[in-house]
Amino acid sequence: MPPIALARPERLVQTQAPAAEETAAIVERIHRIGNLLRDNAPIADRNRVLPGESVDALEEAGAWRISALKRYGGYEGGAAMLLEVARTVGYYDPAAAWCVVISNGSVMLANRYNDELLDEVFANGPIRAASIFAQPQGTATPDGDGWRISGKWPFASNSSHSEWAIGILFIQDENAGAEPRIGFAMMQRSEYEVQDTWYTIGMRGSGSNTMVAENLWLPRNRVITFEALMGTGPECDPKATFGRRLTPHLTMSTTIQAPSLGAAQAALDYTTGISHKRGITYTHYRKQTDSGAFVHNLGAASIRIDGARLLLERAAAHIDAAAVGVEPMPLVERARHRAGIGHAGHELVEAANELCWLHGTASFAENSLLGRMWRDINTGTRHASISAPMGYELHGNGITSTPYISNKL
Repeated sequence: MPPIALARPERLVQTQAPAAEETAAIVERIHRIGNLLRDNAPIADRNRVLPGESVDALEEAGAWRISALKRYGGYEGGAAMLLEVARTVGYYDPAAAWCVVISNGSVMLANRYNDELLDEVFANGPIRAASIFAQPQGTATPDGDGWRISGKWPFASNSSHSEWAIGILFIQDENAGAEPRIGFAMMQRSEYEVQDTWYTIGMRGSGSNTMVAENLWLPRNRVITFEALMGTGPECDPKATFGRRLTPHLTMSTTIQAPSLGAAQAALDYTTGISHKRGITYTHYRKQTDSGAFVHNLGAASIRIDGARLLLERAAAHIDAAAVGVEPMPLVERARHRAGIGHAGHELVEAANELCWLHGTASFAENSLLGRMWRDINTGTRHASISAPMGYELHGNGITSTPYISNKL
């Protein structure tokens, strides 16, 4: 008698973004662990990696589960949920927020792999992840039923705490003489080494070290093409679940600005809170708030932060709305949002600079909360995916109908 074929388990398909109440519940839990994150932030900064205590607290709060599909126990959250949660984490520790964004963004990329592999990756529930998707830094060569992988991927945030990681590389074609294609390899933590290379003045706690794989064999389904991972195919698929329809690059660009947004708000609150106790050196002002110039410039810094938040929220809302439907966001709109994201970062830097002017040279004491926020904001906003100059040019391409300077929109 032939064996009985077992039916494939039904996989949940989510058609909507999470309810606002789900996001609010996570944010409330983040605030409960806020003091722990704030206390551990200088430790993360000094050691250049998040303390395990912070990682575990964020796990309990649900911060690592945002992008995992609901079928695997995640929230299947979109850009708006990740933006708001990461902004809240960033208020207490921008580097921890950076890791939350990168981990969830990497899971969002992983969601583009086939269902069979996802069943393996998420067999025990949501994961922490890392990824590098900028310039190809490795190769995948055909080897039997799989691939032989070698590569080195620098600036891999959260790599020390990741359980899986994705690295961009060149896929060597089996046909001799064919041009290599850009693709991505999915690796378990035991399959790659993390080299200690992250020495910076800002976002130090993100642990953005270098992932290295040498002569690693991976099965066939662990490597996919650039188009499969970053293309609009799933965005047009009416059968795809919400978390697979999210446009990858724009979602990552929008949410990666969230840590700096939270940090800027923390810097504003700190400067405001202490202004009633500090005088202004070489003046007759006994309190900073006695100065009209101080009060004026504080208000201006606050509005810069508000403006940045509104631009990012606009992008996140548009991303989620597109993922609910099957019409990919037009390139001209993606480019507009890239400019808005870059401009938001520019405004956050200007706000942080102004707050340091207002607070004075004490901002740059080694143990200053304001100084650390200033360093993290100035570092984070320079990420290549969100830099203002390139965002402005992309938007200019869109409004002038000139060729886009990048195909990563």
